[in-house]
Amino acid sequence: MRLEEVAPNPVFSRHETFHLRYGWLKKTYNMIRNNPKLFLTDEAPVLLGVGKNMTHAMKFWGIASKMFVENKKSHTVSPTEICHMLFDDKTGLDPYLERPDTLWLLHWFLYASPCFVPAWWIIMNEITATNIETDKVVDHVLSRVANVEKYNSPSPKSVKKDIDVFVHTYTSKRGKELMEDYLDCPFRHLHVLRQRDRDEMRFVYGRKPGMSPLVVAFACLDFASMVGTGGQTISVHRLAMEAGGPGNVFKISEADMTEMLMSAMSACGAISVKTTIGTTMLSFGGDLQEARMRILYAMYGRRYVKFKHRQPQEVLSR
Repeated sequence: MRLEEVAPNPVFSRHETFHLRYGWLKKTYNMIRNNPKLFLTDEAPVLLGVGKNMTHAMKFWGIASKMFVENKKSHTVSPTEICHMLFDDKTGLDPYLERPDTLWLLHWFLYASPCFVPAWWIIMNEITATNIETDKVVDHVLSRVANVEKYNSPSPKSVKKDIDVFVHTYTSKRGKELMEDYLDCPFRHLHVLRQRDRDEMRFVYGRKPGMSPLVVAFACLDFASMVGTGGQTISVHRLAMEAGGPGNVFKISEADMTEMLMSAMSACGAISVKTTIGTTMLSFGGDLQEARMRILYAMYGRRYVKFKHRQPQEVLSR
């Protein structure tokens, strides 16, 4: 996939320099499910218990993670179907964000189309070096978007803010793995990135703690739904190597992905993996939407039953 396809409405530095905090999604979900006009009111900061700028950040990260959707005409914000599935108090799969797989899902959704953090997408999908100097990343992002007319040439300052928040989202400012750092930002559990020093970061490649085969399988089917396959198969090589695919977003190799998909096949009958003439293919028989749902529920040890909430804005119905 190309950046222009994934991020058709590019935005830069809309997070007010705040990274996603633990509890934000659940807290905001509880508010907006009954009051979609929450962010239109002056009381939003009081009700959410944060400052005005942080209120904007809570809204941004909810939309960027595909948990919320904004109605462009009314400017109201409502939970998506998958947000209901995860955070509902009675039926939610992980209401209090306790499962590592939920963090991996949210990580994946940040980079899935439509992407609201294009600078992050470029870093994850178009920079192949293991060790990266922050200043060079800023230059690379600026040069990458310079010739895209609809991106309106973002300022170096805005791009630098995006990259600073990217680093602080996935790593500790102190470079240490302390409990308070994990509580501050859930994505630090993922070990996708390490901060070597103040001006350099390092990607961590390979399988990671808490990354289950089923969450990889879900991301693979989600990617297949985005790119369209013209059938019921997609090559594992494409999933591992193509920009925007799970291989780049999760930083895992084709061999790791094949092994994990084989494990997911054994755990859930929604997919199969076969190698023919040296090419390994992921096959999803029947309805792709239902296959994703079966994998999602199997991830949490639940049996998938078809149902819809009253507000069915679907991330899963691409």
